[in-house]
Amino acid sequence: MSVAGSLAAAWRILFLTAGAPVIGAVLLAAIGRVTGASWQAAMPSPIAPRLLIAGAALIGIAQMATPLPPHLALWMSPLFVGVRAVVATGLLAFAGARLRGGATVTEAAIVLALYAALVTPIATDWLLGHVPGHAVSSAGMMLFVEQIAGACALTLATGRGEARFRADMGKLMVAAALGLGYLAFMDYLIIWFGNLPAKIGFYAERDGAAGGALVWAALLLGLAAPIALLATGRQRLAGTAVLAALLAFNMWWIGGGPLALVLVVALAVAGWLGVAALVRWRGGRSAHG
Repeated sequence: MSVAGSLAAAWRILFLTAGAPVIGAVLLAAIGRVTGASWQAAMPSPIAPRLLIAGAALIGIAQMATPLPPHLALWMSPLFVGVRAVVATGLLAFAGARLRGGATVTEAAIVLALYAALVTPIATDWLLGHVPGHAVSSAGMMLFVEQIAGACALTLATGRGEARFRADMGKLMVAAALGLGYLAFMDYLIIWFGNLPAKIGFYAERDGAAGGALVWAALLLGLAAPIALLATGRQRLAGTAVLAALLAFNMWWIGGGPLALVLVVALAVAGWLGVAALVRWRGGRSAHG
């Protein structure tokens, strides 16, 4: 894979992994408002959804590294993918602001309805934009459960909320992680059992020692470890394990080769330092304001 392709894959991996807890948290807040559950503690920092908008624009740029078949040349073009991603994350940021400010039950229900209507085309862009020939009918559900698992995991890893709330998040996190593993396996099973050689290339490229190691890491960190850790009351470690599992899954699903792995680490460190600097700067302004 070219350097540009590896860089595009690395950004897609980071965007999916970092965006999942933010988007999932807004969804949890909306679900809590509709059902009456006290899940407001799951809400992310107000700046996080706005940062996702910038990251979404770069998803469109990353799409430039993907050769497109003629019938998808317009729909999956970098411009359209980027516009859809920016609009989706912009709506998310607006929804998050409304939920934080005390949105009504009706407004929260509208947020969830819009998400249900838009999640499949957005998931196709984000999860399958690099492999436009590989269609997955459950892509929308895969993105949804990844985002819910990420939000619950970050909540546990940071220790937010009261004990009952964290217990709910732990159970929901395991259920969502199980759902993601089930949906990914069912896509493979359908291709294998249905004898669809035209689609097996996606999994053939992810075969080998590196792919197997990522799959086992995702299974152990995303399922076995959190169940054992939650049973012993180690909620922070359980949440951290699931976040690591989501990264391993995204690295396996997106691919990109060894260079993408190196770039993921480099971009993650740079992003962490950038966010930390921004938080300090905002804190300094507030202190002197």
